[in-house]
Amino acid sequence: MVSCNSFDTEFIEIEPIATHFNGMEFISMQECMACHQDIVESHMQTSHYNTSFKTEATTFEEILKTHPNEIRLDDGTTIVIRKEGDFIYQDFYSRGNQSPVIQSPMEITIGSGFRGQSFLYWKDDGLFQNQGSIIGAMEGWINSPGFASQINNTRAVVPRCMECHSSYAPSIKANLNRFTNQYIKEDVLLGIDCQRCHGEVKEHVLFHKKNPEVKVAQHILKYSELTQKQRIDACALCHSGFRQPAWDTEERKFVPSFSYQVGNDLDDFLVKSNGNSSKKQDPEIHANQIKLLMDSKCFKMSDNMDCATCHDPHAQERGDYQNFSLKCISCHQTQNHTQKTLSLADADFEDCTSCHMPFVDSQAMKVDLDLKDLTPISIRNHFIGIYPEK
Repeated sequence: MVSCNSFDTEFIEIEPIATHFNGMEFISMQECMACHQDIVESHMQTSHYNTSFKTEATTFEEILKTHPNEIRLDDGTTIVIRKEGDFIYQDFYSRGNQSPVIQSPMEITIGSGFRGQSFLYWKDDGLFQNQGSIIGAMEGWINSPGFASQINNTRAVVPRCMECHSSYAPSIKANLNRFTNQYIKEDVLLGIDCQRCHGEVKEHVLFHKKNPEVKVAQHILKYSELTQKQRIDACALCHSGFRQPAWDTEERKFVPSFSYQVGNDLDDFLVKSNGNSSKKQDPEIHANQIKLLMDSKCFKMSDNMDCATCHDPHAQERGDYQNFSLKCISCHQTQNHTQKTLSLADADFEDCTSCHMPFVDSQAMKVDLDLKDLTPISIRNHFIGIYPEK
């Protein structure tokens, strides 16, 4: 597909905004906007692009007015969320203490805001997760998933986390140990931008600025030229369970995060997950959509199916059930529904996913909504099948 809308302009050299440790130069997405405005603007509305960004205090003005802005922990600690000037903070008060024992800024937002958002803060060059998170779309404050109900605001954010929640986050340490949480702050690129999937684009942009008459894309990774496995691997980097970095036997160290580039064999960079989806409910359903999909009959009977068969990576499609159903119908021209199914009064035949890809409670992602129990988050099951119980 050609989507270049080149225009005549005076040529200006492009300055990189960060440089990958492999030598790749990142440039601003504004350079992509010049020719691909519609695609870039659409992508900027997606959960991928909005998976991380600088926290804006003004975003919280409404919830600070309408909700109890505190979190009570089982050890007697109270976390109070407050806005001060252009910044928002989490203040920790231990039992009976009138002054906060910790004051933690909320500097980076993680998550697009559908199921919730978590927040990160810098301490020198170290990146840590705040203990307080948002549940749902600004529906209230909770103890961050995985935190015990006691004061502990020092969870390190390691490179494997940032690999899925940013375009680039270079570690400071030369050995790039997978457990470090120290980064070169000025080179951290939040959100998933064009270069994360299309590789280096600087040469592509420079070429088409100098040659606006050329309409066929040059010097750019084209998905149409990738194999099925390469296309799936691009998504599997973040959607195939809790995979750990592979061990580099020659270098005698773990393969650094952000080493994988689209087109590589992902198995050379991350150890395969051992999740078992044979019962249609994987304990890692929170992040293991790839294995669930590949275990599905739809995938096994298709010669070339991948994630983009159903998902447009440049568009925010969440909730557009009719659109997804059209993808199903493109392969399933006839629908072999039983008489029992056809007789259901609430059956919605413009929404295939609710029956064939139902929400399932995650065993890995649970939130602390009260002090007595953990509540699992429901995740869309990517094992496409028949669920009589649903």
